Amino acid sequence: MRSREWAGFRTVVCPVDFSRPSRAALRRAAAVAIRANARLVVLYVNDPLLATAAAVALKDRAFAKRSGVELRRFVDAALGRGLRSRLRLKWRVAVGSVADEILAAAAASRADLVVMGTNGLTGAGRLFMGSTTLSVLQRTTVPVLAVPPAAGRSRTPRSWPCGPVVAAIELDRQAPDEIEVSAQVARWFGRPLLLLHVVKELAAPAWLRRTVTLQTGVAEAKSDLENLARFSRPLVRTDARVVVGHPAREIAAAAQAAGSELLITRLRDRREWFGAPRGSVSYHVLCHATVPVLACPRQWRPR
Repeated sequence: MRSREWAGFRTVVCPVDFSRPSRAALRRAAAVAIRANARLVVLYVNDPLLATAAAVALKDRAFAKRSGVELRRFVDAALGRGLRSRLRLKWRVAVGSVADEILAAAAASRADLVVMGTNGLTGAGRLFMGSTTLSVLQRTTVPVLAVPPAAGRSRTPRSWPCGPVVAAIELDRQAPDEIEVSAQVARWFGRPLLLLHVVKELAAPAWLRRTVTLQTGVAEAKSDLENLARFSRPLVRTDARVVVGHPAREIAAAAQAAGSELLITRLRDRREWFGAPRGSVSYHVLCHATVPVLACPRQWRPR
């Protein structure tokens, strides 16, 4: 594991749609940008059909300019003048597919982080993710900080994130890379790291399930995770924990119990996201989490 400290995010892109979730996302993006003295690009994408209809109905050829004015007002209201004055802000208004324009803005700005709100639902709807968020996650080459609606119910503290950074770890050949990324991110945020692995419950009768699970999975998982944790401990204070149950629910519950305000998960094989996305742990974590989730592409490394 590299001992050299990562310099952090240098350019952050935050798409907004004037909704409460995007307001919460903008506040997290501002907190990251201030910590890194990074450039913050705030993006608003007009739907091409609505833009055309509005331009015709209003006989307004300056529709994009008016969108820019409203975007600035939204940022002022979300952040306040004091916070805004500390930011290196840029504005961008585009027309087109929202996901396409987000990725294009990230590429054009050479961004190394995208921060976006997820317009998630409650109850059964939490099994599904918005098409824009999913499309960005399918194609991104940089981390995406997904901010759920629950995160918008309180103001973002300037010291965000509080508590440990919780990293969901799958114990396979990719685990060392995942732990290195998580340790570098936690170190940069100045927070301890909690490595969490969930052993799935076996499809066994209720009277046998707990005994079999403990005997066959938990002890071995604890040993493996502790062995991996020793590599991150020189960089950041690290705890390791193994729990049993449904991965996404247990990860969300552990984060809440630890007072964490940031989860990290790795986007693994992209085919999972195109074929059966609801079968991937990352997808479930993003749908169930009540705190922001930093979803990192498999090939991404802090540099």
